[in-house]
Amino acid sequence: MMDEEITEFKVQKTAYYNDNGLFIEEYQIFMNGRPGIMCGRDDFERLYKIMGKALNDRKENNYGKA
Repeated sequence: MMDEEITEFKVQKTAYYNDNGLFIEEYQIFMNGRPGIMCGRDDFERLYKIMGKALNDRKENNYGKA
């Protein structure tokens, strides 16, 4: 029997500053060393919420089955 391969995820956060301080934050998500998506903080927070809803939906569907 073969060992299951575990998908490796990494998140790279880059912060940009100007004279007034923090200007923008960008997040890049890598899967198995390959770049996936890059987005700003607001979009990353939206994605995080969407992923949470998707994961919770699966749990609700599993519990609802008899």
